[in-house]
Amino acid sequence: MGAGITSGECSEQDTVNISQEAVSGMLYTPVDIYMITVVMPVIWSLCLVINLTFLFVVFRVPKLMRSDTNMYLAHIAVADLLYVSLAFGFRIWRYLASPVAFHTPFVHAAGCICFSGGINATYYASIILITMVTFERYLALCHPMKHLRIRGRGRTNKMIAICWVVGWLFSIAIIPGAFVLNVRCLRWPDDDMYQDFPTSYAYCGPVVPWVADYARPILNIPWFMALVANNYMYVRIMQMLNKRTTNRSIIGNDPNAIQIRNQVAKMLIVNGVVFFLCQTPYRIFSYSRWITSLASIPDPLVTFYNANWIGGVPQYVNTLVNPMIYGAINKQYRTAFREAFRCKSRSTQRASAGSTMSTLATRSSFGIDEQATVSQ
Repeated sequence: MGAGITSGECSEQDTVNISQEAVSGMLYTPVDIYMITVVMPVIWSLCLVINLTFLFVVFRVPKLMRSDTNMYLAHIAVADLLYVSLAFGFRIWRYLASPVAFHTPFVHAAGCICFSGGINATYYASIILITMVTFERYLALCHPMKHLRIRGRGRTNKMIAICWVVGWLFSIAIIPGAFVLNVRCLRWPDDDMYQDFPTSYAYCGPVVPWVADYARPILNIPWFMALVANNYMYVRIMQMLNKRTTNRSIIGNDPNAIQIRNQVAKMLIVNGVVFFLCQTPYRIFSYSRWITSLASIPDPLVTFYNANWIGGVPQYVNTLVNPMIYGAINKQYRTAFREAFRCKSRSTQRASAGSTMSTLATRSSFGIDEQATVSQ
């Protein structure tokens, strides 16, 4: 929608007059083209391979990887996959649909609603799941008796379902901020080189202008709340780990149990810190846009070159680093990875050979001719 609309069909207030100097600001820059056609496909491909590999290992090696913590991490991998796939698909589609950098190629408002709801739901679910993983480790280390009473696969499944539901509820709350597909006609400079340029562009906007003022903080408030909650729990977990180095009786005297719990706790802290560091640039730009919009003043951060990519790319990169952190810190994940990708043919050959030898030995013990059995 929008590409076929002519300037004569738009009112003057819905028409954008583009000067010769403003043309470059309406089109994709070389950096935009490089990021969309090279960097984003690489990030998406790596995210796909790494997260699907992690999910495969969880499925393939249940003995090592079907813990409650790993169930949370598996759903984080699913949320990350959905998030980066939606973002990548939308950027590529928009780039191929029009040379106008701000064009949204939806046919009607339903596209805005579905895309906004889907991508924000996966983003919020990821934040909430990260916080729940931290909360589980916090309970296990700081309140072990309480955690022993309430833990279980049934509770884990319920909490995961709640995380997804809450993610969708937050997403639905901000859909009015992208509820309407607005169309603007474009009046390019009077030059032959712009004759084939699109005559309009579309974008998703709020139901009414003031809705955007509350939609932006709702978009960021869950992230800020999770940041505060996770930091508190990280501090408490580290304090408890330091205490347990001098008092092992709290969790028993088994050094392996102590080492595994410490590794898992440290892994989750590193994972959480990386998550919030990758999310921070975008949040800074988002809060800046919201505050300057309320104050009706120019946004000083807009002057940063390619601010959109500075805030967005770290979020996309974050979707592929989590499983790498697991493998770098926790030996159990590396062991499970090797077990999952062990050559099936060799395993089958060993099993077949073992079965054959067992059969021959059994037949020999009952007086059957071993040579005849082999020749058959």
